[in-house]
Amino acid sequence: LTSDVGTIRGDFVLDSYQMSDADGRAVRNLIHASGSPEEAVVEINHWFAAQEVHQYQLIQEKILYDVNLDGILE
Repeated sequence: LTSDVGTIRGDFVLDSYQMSDADGRAVRNLIHASGSPEEAVVEINHWFAAQEVHQYQLIQEKILYDVNLDGILE
């Protein structure tokens, strides 16, 4: 893995494809991002059961975007 300094992977990951291949395991990532929203749906359905996926709103979102506290994000 080659990542720029200042990125999450570049600063915090101490793993590589070569190390994981030598150990016969997956690369240990701190974070993963899908290439598209459609790819994310496929990956979420692959790795998580339906009961493990939850929708929630952060309090920051409510404070910043629900200015009338009516459940509608403005």
